[in-house]
Amino acid sequence: MKVAVCVTLDLHQTGGVETHILELAHALRRLGLSIDLFASTAGADFKTLRQFNPRQYHIIHTHGSSLPGHLLSLTLNRTPCRRHVHTLHGVSVDYLFNCGVWLNWRCYWGTFIEGFLSRHADHIIAVSRSVKTRAEHCFVLPGKKITVISNGYTPASLPIETRAQTRSRFGLAPDDIVLLFVGRGEDRVKGTADITAAMMKLHRRYPHLRLLAIPGSGFSDAPWLCRSGPIEHQEIAACYAAADIFVNASLNEGLPLTLIEALGAGLPIVAAPVGGIPEIIIHNRTGLLLKPDRSDLTKNLNLLIENPQLCQKLAQNALSAAKNLTWQKIAQQTLNVYKAII
Repeated sequence: MKVAVCVTLDLHQTGGVETHILELAHALRRLGLSIDLFASTAGADFKTLRQFNPRQYHIIHTHGSSLPGHLLSLTLNRTPCRRHVHTLHGVSVDYLFNCGVWLNWRCYWGTFIEGFLSRHADHIIAVSRSVKTRAEHCFVLPGKKITVISNGYTPASLPIETRAQTRSRFGLAPDDIVLLFVGRGEDRVKGTADITAAMMKLHRRYPHLRLLAIPGSGFSDAPWLCRSGPIEHQEIAACYAAADIFVNASLNEGLPLTLIEALGAGLPIVAAPVGGIPEIIIHNRTGLLLKPDRSDLTKNLNLLIENPQLCQKLAQNALSAAKNLTWQKIAQQTLNVYKAII
């Protein structure tokens, strides 16, 4: 079975969707599939979309909210031997509702493309039950056409550097309490304003409290802030190991890849109850869920700082919950979808 994964993204970037595509492709190859990646730019592991020839593949797998023009005829005129799968990482219009940003034309266009691809694809993969439900409602799709397959993570191998070495590299002291935030903080959807407000309150109480922000955009300079700057995705594993608590205060998500990675790293988690997050984080079991308005962010972070026993319990449960979310298991579920529609 030959599979072409086609996206209008720059796979050199280290965002969640880009990482999902690359990691899933690697895992599918380990299962014996022939996978070719086509993106907006070329790289060591992927070609440009201009090089894509659909006649060579049994499965065309697209992601996201963009549609290359030369895939339009393929989408509308498929043959029985060539099938189309589309992965929905979210529904773009939800960004408008949850962030209150109504003049973002990209979201309207993205929603139109998501709906077009979802209606005409042979099968849809949604990264969470929440995304599946939204797709059913927004795009009038039958539930049987959508399979929920979450994001995944790669279990950590032997560390390249120790926890102390990672902290030293970023200017963090061994006795610092380190909160970890991973995301494009310049986008208001990631809730950096709420995290900043909480850190300003907590830092007065805990002078050794630091926020390690990856890459650090979207935050103003502060004595508690440590920016990683641009780093490769494979380097982030060391950052999870160097942190004490993972924090998410997003206004809108499908299912953040970083949350799955934090589970796999055994970190106690504080997260917003948006999108598919409550499907993974069970309050007071695998993490702490915030109120919808995130007004209790400071309270929940303070609870973890003051309660090492709770942190240990959440960390152990997180590791247990992550066992079924490895990329290899996600790849097997994806392969089952391919086999079913071929």
